[in-house]
Amino acid sequence: MADGSERFIEAAGGVLWRRAAGGAGVEVALVHRPKYDDWSLPKGKLLPDEHALVGALREVAEETCYTGRPGRMLGETRYLKDGSPKRVHYWAVEAMDGNFTVNAEVDQLMWLPPREAALHLDASRDRPIAEVFATDVRATIPCAVVRHGSAGERSSFIGNDRERPLDDLGHRQALALIPILDALAIERVLSADVLRCLDTVGPFAAERRLTVESEPLLSESGSAAAPDAAAERLLAVIANEQPVAICSQGKAIPPLLKRVSEALGGPTWDGSVPKGGFVVLNIAREGKRKLASIDRYSPLVVP
Repeated sequence: MADGSERFIEAAGGVLWRRAAGGAGVEVALVHRPKYDDWSLPKGKLLPDEHALVGALREVAEETCYTGRPGRMLGETRYLKDGSPKRVHYWAVEAMDGNFTVNAEVDQLMWLPPREAALHLDASRDRPIAEVFATDVRATIPCAVVRHGSAGERSSFIGNDRERPLDDLGHRQALALIPILDALAIERVLSADVLRCLDTVGPFAAERRLTVESEPLLSESGSAAAPDAAAERLLAVIANEQPVAICSQGKAIPPLLKRVSEALGGPTWDGSVPKGGFVVLNIAREGKRKLASIDRYSPLVVP
């Protein structure tokens, strides 16, 4: 997507990492591209209509032959490519399985400690991303908090507002969530007991054969009546250390996230979430401050 009047060539990639031998620290993967004779983080141009997170995992897999599990956002780089502005989005990607083989774009792969790896990278492009990764190398588990998709206006709906359905845009936003939640490897789905929330995460759950667990405490009325209990419920879900997606309402999400982020330590949430948008709480598996980052994702389909 372009910022203002500037149109970017969109690309994505990742810092692919694994535990070092013996469990002492981590290593990151650098790829050698014979076309440019340089060492780089794995990355590449997005396919048409491909979300950057999905593209990042695809490019990492294509260039390194490793499948990966995404963690926190690491930022983006911008530069000119053959005279055109290019933007590359990056994530931490934990290596899950694979074995490098020479391919069309990469002829070598090497694993190095993060700070040593950064020295081999272009100082104006990939190196700052590797340095951001090096500030927190903990493995994380995602908790995606989704605001329901577009559902028209409350004032124009006749009947119980809990039964107000998604509109056409909302249904498209719900379908667009499927590849993103799949990329996050979500294994559990909860929703406020409100039709538009249930229907926002329903398509993903149906495709992955998961049950959508209805949770009244996560609704606007439920969390307003018992804010401490709502926060405790979400913290209990997070404590299970299972990738989870939770769908709620616009007025419920900000105070809920603020309470939960303060309880977990780390960055504190301050802001709202647009309809069809979501945030990912990246929960660290180790350390006293359990919240490694809060990543904001814009709605995947807009009017």
